[in-house]
Amino acid sequence: MSTIAQQHAQCLNHPRREAAARCTSCGQSYCRECVTNLEGRMVCSSCYRSKTEVKVKAPRDWFVIFAVFQSTFGFAVLWFTVWFIGRVLLSIPSSYHEGTIWERFGF
Repeated sequence: MSTIAQQHAQCLNHPRREAAARCTSCGQSYCRECVTNLEGRMVCSSCYRSKTEVKVKAPRDWFVIFAVFQSTFGFAVLWFTVWFIGRVLLSIPSSYHEGTIWERFGF
């Protein structure tokens, strides 16, 4: 844009005022009241807000996810433990339960 056109540019927010600067982010012309210095560059108020706004992530509720995982894992471990103990008990010969296995040792 030529300097003549820049001299006759009007402020986007105040149409009766002559533009003093151009926003380096959006490229619009603004008067002295509408621009702000941000890290050595002139920016308008909306670009300033968007660049300095702290973006907050939505908090993830890891506690709920972790509690569900722990419960599921705990139930699976408990089930397999009971299953394994049952298999071990079923593998014991019936003579042990009848009390005849002790006769081998002379008790």
